[in-house]
Amino acid sequence: MSYSLADVQSEFANALRYQNDGEHCDIVSDHFSDQQRIQIYRNNFVISLSEVLVATYPLTEMLVGEECFQQMARQHVLSYPSTSGDVSGYGKHFEQTIQAFPAIMEAAPYLSGVARYEWQKDSLVRHACATPPNQQPISCLASVPQEQQGALVFHLKDSVTLFDSCYALIALEHAIYQQQLNGLDINRAEFGIVIRAENSQLESHSLIKECHQLLIELQSGKALGQVTPSLLQHLNAVMAPNVISGFSINDELET
Repeated sequence: MSYSLADVQSEFANALRYQNDGEHCDIVSDHFSDQQRIQIYRNNFVISLSEVLVATYPLTEMLVGEECFQQMARQHVLSYPSTSGDVSGYGKHFEQTIQAFPAIMEAAPYLSGVARYEWQKDSLVRHACATPPNQQPISCLASVPQEQQGALVFHLKDSVTLFDSCYALIALEHAIYQQQLNGLDINRAEFGIVIRAENSQLESHSLIKECHQLLIELQSGKALGQVTPSLLQHLNAVMAPNVISGFSINDELET
């Protein structure tokens, strides 16, 4: 029986994930059997994608150690194989893989949150930024008449992402890299923002809850007149040039 190229490719992909023995992969045997060869392919497959995970989740690996991380990475590769030849964006859902290890979650319940945080950072690095049209620079803000201020819409830069967790993950990251773990309260809820600088370096900053919520409302496209009134007192605190790209006027809300 002959198999199409698509059939062979599907068979081979399943064999790499141990879902079959690769019987119909047309693997040529010589001094290695076809099963030995498919095992070599499997090992290379797991190792190469595990290396991508190490690069994406360095803090997670530091927290659990290399051996434990490799076990989780192997499970992730087999559960969530790459669907693209470009593996630079590989690694999504790693926090779900971590949650499938009860002993790890019991010992470090914050670990899946660390992975989610690192994935957001990695996604921000890879994200192509674009400035939306019809924006005015913040320097023109003084020219907006008072009667239009309720219709002001502030736009967050594409180079920022907001983050929140029931654990103090940004504080944990800073403490580990600075080797100053004394006094760290990991069980403290934390709100933060990650900013990608022009040199592509990432900066993570903790925020008070109100500033974080204000940025969420601005990011959703709300005009100032629609923002929760109690949050407006924190507007100056979030108006940093590396956070806000500009503003526009919602014509439907002009008074």
